Amino acid sequence: MIPEDLEILKHFITVLVPLIIIMDPFGNLPFFLLFTKGKTRLERTKTAAIASGVACLILIFFSITGDAVLSFFHIGLPAFQIAGGFIFFMYALQLLHLIPGGIRSTEEEEQEGIAKEHVALVPLATPLLAGPGAITAVLVWQQSYDIPFNLFTLTAAIGAACLAVFCTFFLGEWILRILGIGGIRVITRIMGLVLAVIAVQFMVDGFMQLR
Repeated sequence: MIPEDLEILKHFITVLVPLIIIMDPFGNLPFFLLFTKGKTRLERTKTAAIASGVACLILIFFSITGDAVLSFFHIGLPAFQIAGGFIFFMYALQLLHLIPGGIRSTEEEEQEGIAKEHVALVPLATPLLAGPGAITAVLVWQQSYDIPFNLFTLTAAIGAACLAVFCTFFLGEWILRILGIGGIRVITRIMGLVLAVIAVQFMVDGFMQLR
């Protein structure tokens, strides 16, 4: 690989890993199985495809319109990095079960999801997958990297993250049988710890740029 390709790959992984953690496919798997309880395998696969596909489109939309959104509100990148880091840190505390849930979805939205026939769009696609944290992350990354094909790299990472979500949901029953709820919670807590470190780095980068 030439240095430019390595730089693009590095940024791809830098975006992909935190985005998967923020979208939290393992943590959202019990919700998916609950919302699709009683459905056939084909129906569950369709729900997983729609949820991950719509989440992908939402995040790609914000990756394309990020400049316009920040310019319209006159928001500088450092301020957005600090705010984004704070949101990520709150997500991390939630994944670590140090604070109650409710950042990505409210209890009312989750109860509505159980009762609704079509749950792929709400609450699965948004706010569970493409929620405030994922959207904030995409907007920050859209502003952060000045490299060739930046939009292509960001879009590819979003697509890969959503594909990982789909695969997790598609194999959901098998994963639950292998890991159990306890195993899923352990993985979720590990992801929360990694996200906490990423969140702190986001805030440090933002404060450094305020000088």
